[in-house]
Amino acid sequence: MKYQVSRSVFTFFFCLLPFTFCFAQEIITGLGCNPVLMRKYTELVNAKKFQLYSITSDTLSLPFLDDFSKESIYPDTTLWLDKEAFINRDYPIAPPTLGVATLDGVGPSGLPYDTLAGGGSFAPADTLTSKPLHLKYLQADSVYFSFFWQAGGRGIYPKIHDSLLVQFKNASMHGDSAWRTQWVHAGFNATLTDTTFHLVMIRVDTSFLKEGFQFRFRNYACLSGNVDHWHIDYVYLNKRPLGIGDTIFSDVAFVYNSSSLLKNYTAMPWEQYQPSEMKTNLNFFIRNNDIVPKNTSFTDTIYNATLTPVSSYTLNAGNVQPYATNGYCNYPPFSNPPISTTPSGYTFPLLTAPTSFQLECVMQTNANDMDKWNDTLRYRQKLYDYYSYDDGTVEGGYGLWVSPGLPGGEIAYKFTLNNPDTIVAVQMLFNWIVDNQRYHNFRIILWRNDGPNGTPGTIILKDSLVSPQYQYIYHPTGWGNLTNDFYTYNLTSSKYLTGTFYVGLVQLYTPIDHFDLLNIGVDMNINSNTSKLYWNDDGSWGSWNQSVMPGSLMIRPVFRNTAALTSVTNTENPSNQIKIFPNPNNGKFNVQMSKFENIKMEIYNVFGECIDKQIFKSANEQIDLSNVSDGIYFLRMTSEQGATYSQKFIISK
Repeated sequence: MKYQVSRSVFTFFFCLLPFTFCFAQEIITGLGCNPVLMRKYTELVNAKKFQLYSITSDTLSLPFLDDFSKESIYPDTTLWLDKEAFINRDYPIAPPTLGVATLDGVGPSGLPYDTLAGGGSFAPADTLTSKPLHLKYLQADSVYFSFFWQAGGRGIYPKIHDSLLVQFKNASMHGDSAWRTQWVHAGFNATLTDTTFHLVMIRVDTSFLKEGFQFRFRNYACLSGNVDHWHIDYVYLNKRPLGIGDTIFSDVAFVYNSSSLLKNYTAMPWEQYQPSEMKTNLNFFIRNNDIVPKNTSFTDTIYNATLTPVSSYTLNAGNVQPYATNGYCNYPPFSNPPISTTPSGYTFPLLTAPTSFQLECVMQTNANDMDKWNDTLRYRQKLYDYYSYDDGTVEGGYGLWVSPGLPGGEIAYKFTLNNPDTIVAVQMLFNWIVDNQRYHNFRIILWRNDGPNGTPGTIILKDSLVSPQYQYIYHPTGWGNLTNDFYTYNLTSSKYLTGTFYVGLVQLYTPIDHFDLLNIGVDMNINSNTSKLYWNDDGSWGSWNQSVMPGSLMIRPVFRNTAALTSVTNTENPSNQIKIFPNPNNGKFNVQMSKFENIKMEIYNVFGECIDKQIFKSANEQIDLSNVSDGIYFLRMTSEQGATYSQKFIISK
């Protein structure tokens, strides 16, 4: 996509910001780390389950195929030896099938390989190495290796000095000298863009047709950030009788994850939900990689929170036309199916508590379908206590660049309530780049929808000074304990809202350079900014500009029915008798008491329901609520003498 606006400036920065857009004062930045990998890596290390290399117990046989559609963020250990590539569905644009392997500048922990590397430096970064294969064939057997690649996608384009290469290993040799480069592609000039997935076919030479053959991908990149992205898809090694022209893949596949079941949001508070908020039809991108139509059946099933089916749709047979001639499947029963087979459809009920729904979609083609993993999609629809436009994964950061002498600039995000409700907090995810961001103050602001032409108008609340905060978790590498995750800012004064409103912030500083931006996280897969986000650089009435930047800001307003909390929150916690840490947390936390023992503990949700209780016999206890939904909770402690104390905490996974 191309965007044209007045006063536009197109700016590039090295390494962390090598592919940075600047349209007027709006800027999209790159990531310094990979928070998805960071969370999983820490979980595995703490459980003593992380191994950098897989055990090579067997030699594989042909065919070798991986399209990276399995639900894992690390490479499949039955096919690959290492864990440096990031398996994901968020970064590629229009891949051949669901999921890719992304090579970049961060390691398996999600942290940069070298935080001190200069902006213009580049070096070997990720490696994706196959397990040994039995390849004792004759040259006449025509063994070919093929794959698809894309540079950048929704990430950061590799620079001209970066590169992606493919190497084969001579099984009769050892060490680095055994690896021979078979293909290489340089990064891109700053003025070039390319969102195509390119097919590469390599004939395996006689010298490699031996027992114990291996191949690997390797990228050269800047080592100090989650940048310089190459995406690999559909790696296939097999005998190809038709030679280099054998480029047909008998495979019908999903291309992207499922979108939200909601029409307007990815999540919303359960008390704001109405049956009309749910879609009646789903939308999918399906690709037939063959050159002939493929007879396919399709089923989608929706389960409630107890995994009981509540709705299903089935089409037993239909043809999916080839992508090469017809593009994505445009047969509505597959590409735009209803959520129910019954003629009257299915109406989701009104809700009485927070809940979630699970969507599962399955395609079934004939026995010639090369890969079944890309035929299934799963999506969890959350209806808790917050609104969101994002899908929970961050691909970039958003900031406002303002001219010297002007105020720091304001951003405002549009939301609409179905019923009057009370906003109590705002969750934000900040993209950490350099430490001085945490010293940049801002204020959270709420506006009414009464400005000119439906823009932000009257200020409802201008909250107290805050700064960017980041969730911390332990990382055994010693690099640091920082990760990108949502941080909950509790409002100093909850506000009763009706109808449409705006939530956002005002920067109380002028950025000196691109490292000084607040860098609010951006989900680049869902585009709500261009219809819901407004910004200005002087704070004057009527000066709001509609955003032109793609993506969705990771800003989530949090609501609750305060009447339900009256019986829970009527006590104080004087002199910090109770401490909860960390807070916010992922459901696992410590409770520390200054002087009490044998205390009765109860935990309530925002609806006044007791979800857990136990007796404490020590002054420091560990609590595990990791199976509880994200949200605001209250811990009540009652001593043997009848004294009661309470403390609020937040679970945010």
